[in-house]
Amino acid sequence: MAHVHSTTTHDGIVVVRLERPERRNALIPEMAQALVDHLRAASANKRPVVLTGSGDAFCAGADLKWLATLHDPAQGVAELVAVHHLAITTMVEMRVPVISAVNGAVAGGGLGLALAADYRIAARRATFTAAYFRLGLTPDGGSSTFLERTIGPLRTLELLLTNRRLSADEARAWGMLNEVVDDAHLLDRAITFAVSLAPVPGYALLQTRRLLDATFLRNQLQLESVAIRTAARGEFFKAALDAFVAAHPH
Repeated sequence: MAHVHSTTTHDGIVVVRLERPERRNALIPEMAQALVDHLRAASANKRPVVLTGSGDAFCAGADLKWLATLHDPAQGVAELVAVHHLAITTMVEMRVPVISAVNGAVAGGGLGLALAADYRIAARRATFTAAYFRLGLTPDGGSSTFLERTIGPLRTLELLLTNRRLSADEARAWGMLNEVVDDAHLLDRAITFAVSLAPVPGYALLQTRRLLDATFLRNQLQLESVAIRTAARGEFFKAALDAFVAAHPH
């Protein structure tokens, strides 16, 4: 299963949905590649695209249980990061606006998917946590750039050091989100906002994103990739992965 589905609304807006609720939409390589394929197909519609999740989570980051089944989990991290980063670059290079409709919990690599969008709307039940340091890992998915750009370096390091879980309202107050809405109204609001946008030439949108990209995201993604691959070779990650599996046997 690809674990990603797309639907087109009567207004022509494509909603791309992460569809792996039993694993809190946690990422595996096949799912991340399917996301890339769905995003590319959606952008061809030349209308804004909405990205959301199913169930009670938007995206819990990497699927730790999947990693634990591998002979070499660190190699699994490397494989997942490669296609996860492709999904991020696909989002920021789309020639149509991208709206994230954050329906629930966000952690780890899910932060990149939520924050790479041009406009971010969250359900009131949504939460945001970094979770990287808990595993002995470094940020990926562009989150080092997106967090620093939105909440600043002090707040970013605080989020990483404490692993605190921000509520949607806190995340908006910190500058991570544009809007917070009642849970039941999330998708309708995201679609309504998408429909309300005036047409913008793809070239202008793409170049404006690049003008606002002071850190040059492509370089940052490469730095993130090297850092997390190295961290995943460490003993801390191995022990943390074992502990996670032991605490979540089912």
